Amino acid sequence: MQRSTATHPSPRSRWRGVRTLPLVAVAALVTAGPAAAQDFQLPPLPNEAQVYPAVVPVPTPQNDPWYDDPADFAAYANGDVIRSRVVQTYSLGIPIPVHTTQLLLRSTDAHDAPQATATTVLMPGIPWLGPGARPLISYQEAIDSLGQQCNPSYTLRAGLQKEIAIIGQFLAAGAAVVVTDFDGKNNTIMSPSEGRMVLDGIRAAQRGGLGLENSPIGLWGYSGGGNSSASAAEQRQHYAPELDIRGSAQGGIPGDKVAIAPFAISGQQPQANFTGWLAILGLAREYPEFDRALQQYLTPEGKQVAEDLKDRCLYTTVGTTLLRPVIDYLTDPDAALAAAHAGLAQASFGKPENTPDIPLLMWHSTTDQLLPAELAITDIAAAYCARGVDMRMFWVPMSEHISAEIVPELGTVAWLLAVTAGADPGPRVC
Repeated sequence: MQRSTATHPSPRSRWRGVRTLPLVAVAALVTAGPAAAQDFQLPPLPNEAQVYPAVVPVPTPQNDPWYDDPADFAAYANGDVIRSRVVQTYSLGIPIPVHTTQLLLRSTDAHDAPQATATTVLMPGIPWLGPGARPLISYQEAIDSLGQQCNPSYTLRAGLQKEIAIIGQFLAAGAAVVVTDFDGKNNTIMSPSEGRMVLDGIRAAQRGGLGLENSPIGLWGYSGGGNSSASAAEQRQHYAPELDIRGSAQGGIPGDKVAIAPFAISGQQPQANFTGWLAILGLAREYPEFDRALQQYLTPEGKQVAEDLKDRCLYTTVGTTLLRPVIDYLTDPDAALAAAHAGLAQASFGKPENTPDIPLLMWHSTTDQLLPAELAITDIAAAYCARGVDMRMFWVPMSEHISAEIVPELGTVAWLLAVTAGADPGPRVC
């Protein structure tokens, strides 16, 4: 593929010293030098929007009229149920013995325009043996995708849900779980609307006649799911103050999107290339000025990559962008970042007016190759501490992005179940 030859200062030099952990599969190319990596591209990967209809006996959201918007949004308040259905949850073709209800609900985007999205409520067949009412855990998957068929309301039915094992831990404890399509039908990744859709998904679960009206609530999410959980935690007191959310376990968060953007587009870490593409394409669907900047600064080849990515899920997005850093497809990276600054700032966390008022458990790898802590979350965590947020911050040593989710997983699940059931969240550790 021909690359842009425009002269521009490279953001790569700005982040020297950030530790990287290249994939073994591309290590030879990376060490062989940039020319070898740029001359090689992975073969075209199949698109899930085309593959899933051929192999999964469940219609994708694009082909399922159940997801259609109501004729009159004005008849619904945020969190109201538009329609519902009972479905079966699967994991790799095996039915999971939980009662599953899907709800289509009203929410709003970052500009306060109404939108419909789906949520899935999983009810275990075992009783809750803890104190009080059965807890409701709002589980935020790291969707990290641009296609509707990647959202959990579809993957849970299709048996393709990649985080079903963690969801299962909450169900095995007797808690109900609500899993919302928090990027909506347009998959506006990392927009502030993520938090709104999470909160409205919880509202719908409690208004859906499922016996969860008085359930205490907890939030859990990592990476892209951590982003939406953190967004919900920040917006709860203004957007949904009536919700009894007792804690949020949120890790691996891309909190400061202004600071992380130059790294994400730089190509310094091939594994992180997908984060740059997903962020700019997802936010462009929410912010017209962001989209205009892309149209202005993406090269023709860059627009082809963007078109190819528009319906992909996480894994094929990673494969497609592994050797395609965004910077190589921008005519003027600095001007593009400047044009995107307002949207990135609005989607970032840590603003004083959005200070969380619920207990938090946060964690992040000290050597995260996708979201370096010093760019993504360190300053935001410090700001939370300085403002007296009820927070514990755990830095996961000797790890990278994926292992930093797995290593503390049992502890974060146990903490959230206990806090949601009324336990003391423990001492603050900042």
